[in-house]
Amino acid sequence: MIAVTLGIGDDYKNLALHASEAIRKNTGLKTLILDGSHFASSGLKYPHHLKLRIFDFVADDEVMFFDSDMVCLNPWNPQRFAKPDALVAVAERLHSMVIKACRDWEIPVHEYFNAGLMILNRNCHHDWLRETERFVLANPGVPPYDPYDQTPLNITRHRLGLKLELLDRRYNWVGFGAGELCYEVPVFLAHRVNPDNYFTKFMNIDFFEGRYKPPFRWNIQVNEDAMNRLKNQTLCLRGGHRETQLRLNSDGTIGPPYYPGIGRYWFVHNKPDGLALAIASETELLREFTQVDNHEWQSIQELQPEAFDLAVPKNLGV
Repeated sequence: MIAVTLGIGDDYKNLALHASEAIRKNTGLKTLILDGSHFASSGLKYPHHLKLRIFDFVADDEVMFFDSDMVCLNPWNPQRFAKPDALVAVAERLHSMVIKACRDWEIPVHEYFNAGLMILNRNCHHDWLRETERFVLANPGVPPYDPYDQTPLNITRHRLGLKLELLDRRYNWVGFGAGELCYEVPVFLAHRVNPDNYFTKFMNIDFFEGRYKPPFRWNIQVNEDAMNRLKNQTLCLRGGHRETQLRLNSDGTIGPPYYPGIGRYWFVHNKPDGLALAIASETELLREFTQVDNHEWQSIQELQPEAFDLAVPKNLGV
């Protein structure tokens, strides 16, 4: 496997060099930066479309593509997640552009992925990337709300029926720096790190060159085994006289159905007195449940006015 990013122009090349070194250090992968020479030889009109030609520039059959504005913060093994028959990525946040794209192009909203991280293989994805290139060339400016390539990649993946394997957001934390949670949960790949310069293209340079030090704590220890046992389970959420279902997706998202309010994420972590199942928003913990037995979780953190308990239907075998 090789890790590939884009670095076209001096500023982006500098950003890509820093990002690639962090990838190499924390994953052990060799890296390649597609730069101005690759862009010139491609004949493409826009630099960001160079990612659609990745397999023209590498001999490796497995590729991890990452945006140059991503920062690898902790060691991890991308090869562990590579699939011969599936695109591996992370779900995008549910902002207005995503919701509109899913409605306009009939994409299931939970399948819309962020294209900043993609683990690809030649046999399964070479033709898909080229089909996406044909789509953007035949439909310039479509869709108007996404001038780059993320929505076209989602459109063509869905149309071709390519399998999608989603990782949890620790592997591509979009909006990193907003709220405290991202500094407490060990994150592997942050999509930009400096909230003070969030809309500046090269905000990561301050971090790489030591002028900005995020308040990392990494004090939440995620329990991977416990998470694996709860993935794809539907829990019963009980509070007062209400009872509803809560779907824990394999990528650490919730629903549908969703947690009441803005809770879209879940994870299990270790506490001194046992396991805790956490429900989180984009930026913060909303509620925690402690495990009572194999099938019951009781609310232990009153972050919302009404307490809830969770029960796993016994026929799910958790």
